[in-house]
Amino acid sequence: MTDPRNRWRRPGTIAAVTVLCLLIGLVMLRRVLTDAMLFHPTRGQPRTPAAVGLPFEALWLRAADGTRTQAWWIPGAGRPVTLVFFHGNAGVMADRLENARQLHDLGISLLMAEYRGYGDSDGKPSEQGLFADADVALAEARRRAAGSKVVVFGRSLGGAVAIDLAARQPVDGLIVESSFSSLPDMADPTGLPLARRLVAYRFDSLAKMPRVTAPVLIVHGDADEIVPFWMGERLRDAARGARSVAFHRVPGGDHNSSWVTGGEPYWQSWRGFLDGIR
Repeated sequence: MTDPRNRWRRPGTIAAVTVLCLLIGLVMLRRVLTDAMLFHPTRGQPRTPAAVGLPFEALWLRAADGTRTQAWWIPGAGRPVTLVFFHGNAGVMADRLENARQLHDLGISLLMAEYRGYGDSDGKPSEQGLFADADVALAEARRRAAGSKVVVFGRSLGGAVAIDLAARQPVDGLIVESSFSSLPDMADPTGLPLARRLVAYRFDSLAKMPRVTAPVLIVHGDADEIVPFWMGERLRDAARGARSVAFHRVPGGDHNSSWVTGGEPYWQSWRGFLDGIR
């Protein structure tokens, strides 16, 4: 009688197990490498909106999977619009307070949303994790909006988060700045063999944009050194289901400071879009 334990010693079985282990290791390595390249959080919030003269309420939100994340509610007056603000892949929401103050000067309320693993939030960031954090941030903004319109805004990686949210849930407007078409598209210019297949996440905004029905404003600097300008144009062209699409090109705008270098034309694009929200 054959000892059933001997089946593990057969060459074919050993080879299959070896291949399986290698595949599992590759999947895990892809995730580790993608996390290391994509997410650059810092811990803690070095300051609050009070540092730039903004009234605020500190919030703790809980995603559907139980992860607890930070948020700041900054009430405004003037325009009946609440903006949900999703920042980029590095730092924390405290690093965007000067930008928040200028947005607040438009007469709108803001809900600044933090991601899991960033600031004092629990957990570790991931593609689906960020999407879950966005869901609970939108729900909180709706609760506090008190009948005003709710617009989602994201810069860079935050743009991918905002697009995913607007493609899945009804919002009154979507603003995307300096954001990419997909993560595999961002991997292509690296020149690494099979770079598109090496990234563990997709963040495929280009595929999701046609499902957005809310009015859309896309802002992109034509000197963006990280996300090519043509990606902003592709997102604009993909917004076929939106009620309206506006595109603002920032001459000389780089990746992180188009809101600074864009000057008055930049803010005119914002005011015009917000005034058109019905």
